[in-house]
Amino acid sequence: MTKPETGHVIWLTGLSGAGKSTIAHHLVSLCLEHKKRPVLLDGDQVRAAIADPNWGFDIASRRRGSYIYGRLAAMLAQQGHLVIVPTISMFAEVRQWNRQHIPGYFEVYLKVTQQVRQQRDPKALYQQHQAGLNQDMAGLDLLFEEPNSPDLIINNNGDSDNIEPVARQILQQFSQVFPNALTEGAC
Repeated sequence: MTKPETGHVIWLTGLSGAGKSTIAHHLVSLCLEHKKRPVLLDGDQVRAAIADPNWGFDIASRRRGSYIYGRLAAMLAQQGHLVIVPTISMFAEVRQWNRQHIPGYFEVYLKVTQQVRQQRDPKALYQQHQAGLNQDMAGLDLLFEEPNSPDLIINNNGDSDNIEPVARQILQQFSQVFPNALTEGAC
């Protein structure tokens, strides 16, 4: 039996409202244009699938969850899949683990001002925080360790018209680092 080719992981990190999930879905569409079917490990969907009642939003739960995303992505990449992971990923130690353990790892930091994130507020998390209902918010109550050496930094303060160009920029940079990633394998 032949070992499958090593896959790749596009890891999108940034705070809530940075556009991670929206851009990830656009990346999936762009990959499909290349006849590449990626696996999307959206943070919220992974939480829902695992359905662990003890997996909260406190610092310890978030750290454990970040490792879950990383390990799942590593497992899938080792099987030859292209994996897209949009997650806050607030810990430098987890991103370092990813670099050491995930084949074909490509990290993108979506940097967005707090003002823009609060204006977007797609899940009303900032609104809930201001009302005192959400007190374990990454970047406000909990320290977000900003990535110090991502493969790509995108200042994503634009509006929804900016999503498609940002997704294309990510895929272009990814393809420069991993030139055969969108043509090899059967994922």
